[in-house]
Amino acid sequence: MLTFVQSHLLMTVGGALALVVLVARAVSSDPTFRRDLRGSLIFLAAFCVLRLAEKELDSLLHERVLQLLRVGWMLALAFAFIRAVVSFGIQLLRLRSPTPPPKILRDVLDFTLYLIAVLPILKTQLDIDLRSLVATSAILSVVLGMAMQDTLGNLFAGLSLQLERPYQVGDWVTIKDVTGRVVQIGWRATRIETFRKEAITLPNNVCSKEAVKNYSRGGLPVAADIYLNASYDRAPNEVKSAVLELLEQVPLVLREPPPLCRTWGFDEKGIRYQVRYYVEDFGQADWVMEEIYTRIWYRFRREGIELPYPQRTLHVRDGEVSSEFSEETVAEMLRRVDLFKVLREEERASLRKEMVPKRFAKGEPIIEQGEPGKTFYLVGSGSLSVRANGVEVSRLTRGNYFGEMSLLTGEPRSATVVALTDVVLLELDRPVFARLFEEHPELAPKLSGMLAHRRTQLDAAMTASGETVHPSDEGRILGRLKNIFRLS
Repeated sequence: MLTFVQSHLLMTVGGALALVVLVARAVSSDPTFRRDLRGSLIFLAAFCVLRLAEKELDSLLHERVLQLLRVGWMLALAFAFIRAVVSFGIQLLRLRSPTPPPKILRDVLDFTLYLIAVLPILKTQLDIDLRSLVATSAILSVVLGMAMQDTLGNLFAGLSLQLERPYQVGDWVTIKDVTGRVVQIGWRATRIETFRKEAITLPNNVCSKEAVKNYSRGGLPVAADIYLNASYDRAPNEVKSAVLELLEQVPLVLREPPPLCRTWGFDEKGIRYQVRYYVEDFGQADWVMEEIYTRIWYRFRREGIELPYPQRTLHVRDGEVSSEFSEETVAEMLRRVDLFKVLREEERASLRKEMVPKRFAKGEPIIEQGEPGKTFYLVGSGSLSVRANGVEVSRLTRGNYFGEMSLLTGEPRSATVVALTDVVLLELDRPVFARLFEEHPELAPKLSGMLAHRRTQLDAAMTASGETVHPSDEGRILGRLKNIFRLS
């Protein structure tokens, strides 16, 4: 047995290496590792074929052909061993590092080790010394240098990028005017996938010369800035407060680090503001920016904060409500509100003029459970969800109303109302009701009775959601209403 092994030592070594590679491929689920090992198996198969051919055809072939076969199986065995060792080494780096090693590292290792293996084999078997050939051929050296100038430049630039590691696969970067995610770092170029799923290939010498912005280092949050202008008529602190409150409601905007809104300057369009927010992943930044711009329009529209136009425009407004709904539409909605059925038609017409339209975007919270409230809302258009303790208890559509209990009694909001679509609400505030009570003293007892009845209707839904039910007797509600509006 020993004699057999010694006479077939190289075949035994090749078979053992093939067995190790096959077992490693069978137990591994990493497609990259399996693909690397497949290259080693191909070299091993070539080694076996060439080695057997040399043995079996020894007496039939010319000595020069046998010499070439011998060089072939030596190179195949050396390449198989190198490919297997490099594959196992690269896989070990993958397991120890959260980011995969770049492809250029494997390519450079393979090329270097292949060259080291080729030189002694050619020297000993064919008496060919490539080093002396290249060193003594000045013309060949110049030709190769000129022909491969860009290729060698990209290769060495790629090596320097791997040593300095300004970015790695998976990072979001901006190089020159290209922004996207790095998907491959090769020996010649870096491939970047943009937000539009475009694959852009940048030569490594370009990447090494340009400034690189990396948005993905260390797993830290990344900031994004947007700029906007607001009218000089509104105080900067009011605008900044509205923007910061809005940012708290935008999904994916991180609370830590907190978002910022700063007064950035004065120009022809108005006061300029910088808004800085942080996201977990730079890939989310554009979606968040779109959501912020959309909500700014709705919020500024409700707050009466003007977004200046690029040109001077004269705006003439004849009543806010009429710009959204016709007078007949609003009058019909008011007739159906049971709180206002006790009013005469001319009183409801006066009330209609006091109503202010407010626009809310889809997903925006209108009121929050547990907060104080001083406004009453009548739904003009759109759909809203009423939620208690996070559970939806009802939905509101055109003609429905909410907010009257907190406005008239001073109690905290008993539920959260969120816009399911873009909505337009008609708003009344506490001073309007104070004037109504002053002009109609008999209105307070009537509204108290209606509020008590409405509270009773809502108790079942609130109890089902786990919300504590408040006492709803008419006397208690009337007492709180008189106290809020200072009625005798």
